[in-house]
Amino acid sequence: MSVMKRAQELARSGKQREAVEAVEQAASAGDPDALLALANWRLFGLYGPRDLAAVHELLEKGSQAGSIEAARMWANLIGNGTGCPSDPDRAQQVLRGLAPHDPQSERQLRVLGEMKPETGSETAEVLNEAPPVRIFRGFLLPSECRYLRTAAEPALRPSSVIDPRTGRQVPHPVRNSAGMNFGPADEDLVIHAINRRIAAATGTDVASGEPLHILRYSPGQQYKPHVDALPGADNQRESTMLLYLNSEYAGGETVFTELGITVRGNEGDALLFRNTTLDGRGDDRTRHAGLPVLAGVKWLASRWIRQRPYSPWV
Repeated sequence: MSVMKRAQELARSGKQREAVEAVEQAASAGDPDALLALANWRLFGLYGPRDLAAVHELLEKGSQAGSIEAARMWANLIGNGTGCPSDPDRAQQVLRGLAPHDPQSERQLRVLGEMKPETGSETAEVLNEAPPVRIFRGFLLPSECRYLRTAAEPALRPSSVIDPRTGRQVPHPVRNSAGMNFGPADEDLVIHAINRRIAAATGTDVASGEPLHILRYSPGQQYKPHVDALPGADNQRESTMLLYLNSEYAGGETVFTELGITVRGNEGDALLFRNTTLDGRGDDRTRHAGLPVLAGVKWLASRWIRQRPYSPWV
């Protein structure tokens, strides 16, 4: 019986401490699956404090022990600068070692070689002056859009919120799409490069962006009118960039209800709008909606940009 299966059985029988000790002992002995599990625990602060230095040490050992998943996750953290200075070149070295045995790493390297540069010189069409609403046509390449869709699809879950009365997840009252986030463990070199390109185009710090969020809308699904600014937030969502990841759908237009603007983005287009007034308060004029999809499937990515660097751990 594998150590992870044994630990799961111990946990199911109520012996959580014994399960944790079994994984820790196996990790000390060099078991690759245990090293990966322990790295995830230290990354998210489970069964002990968050320890990013330990995460890197555990993932490096897991990589050396033959865990492709540990090596891939280690490359992600090195590339996006979680627990260390961002070092995309070193992360690519890790991926090149994986590529002959790992199609995901090979695909990532191939897309990296095709990507547009982060020049910050993209020109935008102005749709509204105040509040500013702009669209960048062809901001992403088709291969980049396809990569995001493929990477996100296995992790998509129905949109939900936590019911404050019960603590349980319930259907989202405003949107009924499926979605997922590319958090630090999943933000690979391609996704990090896209986030850096967004930062360059918007003149913001890449660290001020929330994790890239992917949404998929099937026929009949929509995002009802809402504002992206958060009530009472100390570090407000100053801007939003929406990335349209495909074109093969009907309906699903982005509508600014207060401004009378309707946008039908094509694959690769990026819509940028400011959510706050000049004094930093939420701007109700940016209320917008994603209209119901009538046919096909609509894919969208959203990058919410805060006023200051944002920690995904808070």
